[in-house]
Amino acid sequence: MSIRITGGEARGRPVPSPPGKGTRTTASKMRQALFNILGARTAGARFLDVFAGTGLIGLEALSRGAASLTAVEQNKQLAANIKVGAQQLGYVVEILNADFRSALPDLAGRKFEIIFADPPYEANFEREILARVVKNNLLHESGILIIEHLSQRVIDCERLPLRQVDRRQYGQSAFTFFVRA
Repeated sequence: MSIRITGGEARGRPVPSPPGKGTRTTASKMRQALFNILGARTAGARFLDVFAGTGLIGLEALSRGAASLTAVEQNKQLAANIKVGAQQLGYVVEILNADFRSALPDLAGRKFEIIFADPPYEANFEREILARVVKNNLLHESGILIIEHLSQRVIDCERLPLRQVDRRQYGQSAFTFFVRA
């Protein structure tokens, strides 16, 4: 099975998606909306994709002009799949095949202009992701952190130096956007 890039230089090109791995790929309508919201921010950005899955969001960012992609994916087969997809598109991607709890400290102090996290909806990792991004000082001063989650869930950033600046709902899913407070 393959999914397609929705915009940028690689628009319409397929990205391999292994069948039966339990990945929930962000719908093309949502991906287009996300990158419309991000707009010119994507160009030249260092992009961190946490819970990368198929790698589609990060590869889409590269297609739309991001300077680099670091993808965190715990599943070995999915991490290998991201590498294949990137190579097919002609992109170089840094892939950390690890749980986000060990991968984010390995990135400590590196700054990303865009951080995107799409954890399994049932895992309830949203608050922990925010805390670990802050603890490891990963968000650039002018950066944005986006979490995809179940639309009925509210993400609390209290007692963290972050502030919610936007929230967009698409059916059962939503994006919540955070910046440094």
